[in-house]
Amino acid sequence: MNTLRFNRHELFTEDWMVYHSVTIREVEYFFLDNGQSHFNPLTNQLNGVWDGYLYTEMLEMAKQMGLPTNLLQRIANVIQFIGTSVNS
Repeated sequence: MNTLRFNRHELFTEDWMVYHSVTIREVEYFFLDNGQSHFNPLTNQLNGVWDGYLYTEMLEMAKQMGLPTNLLQRIANVIQFIGTSVNS
């Protein structure tokens, strides 16, 4: 499991905090609506962003778990934002 460490407090604006919160909530609803627990490795990794951990396999895990395209795109957007911001 590879991680990228970053300072979420320095990086996330209020808009990004709201965006990521909504993403997590929608992912949890996806699992609950499908009769599954929302306590799983993917939601754990999404919540890890709050602590400054970006898990590199998060998007692939989301694909394997069958998340719809709109949620995959939201996760990809967060990953791209963090990766671009940290590496610039």
